[in-house]
Amino acid sequence: MITLPEGAAMKEYQRYIHELETMHGWLKVDLVHNCFLMGEEMGELFKAVRRYNKLFDEGQGTPTEQARANLAEELVDVFNYLLAISNRVGVDLEQAFREKNAKNQQRTWS
Repeated sequence: MITLPEGAAMKEYQRYIHELETMHGWLKVDLVHNCFLMGEEMGELFKAVRRYNKLFDEGQGTPTEQARANLAEELVDVFNYLLAISNRVGVDLEQAFREKNAKNQQRTWS
C-alpha cells in the first residue's frame, strides 16, 4: 500500500505518483501520451465544472454535492497527470511553483 502523509510536501506527492505508476506499470507511458491523457482528463474536468455550475447538464440535474464530488475527482485526475509529467521530465514541481510565482508577483497584467 502506497501512503502519502498528511501535510506532505510536493516532493512527496511526486514520489507517491511515481510509486503508483510503478505499481500499475504506467511508467512505460511516454511523455507525449501522458500529455494526451491529461488533455482528456481536462475535458472531463471542464464537463464537471459545467455540471457544477448547472450549465447544460444533459437533463440530469446533478445535485450540487454530487457535482462537487465529481469535480474534485476530475481535479485529482488532472493533478496526477501533472505530477506524472513533471516526473517524466525531472521537474521539481514545488521549486518550479515557487520560482514562477515569485516572478508572477513582480508582473503586471492589463
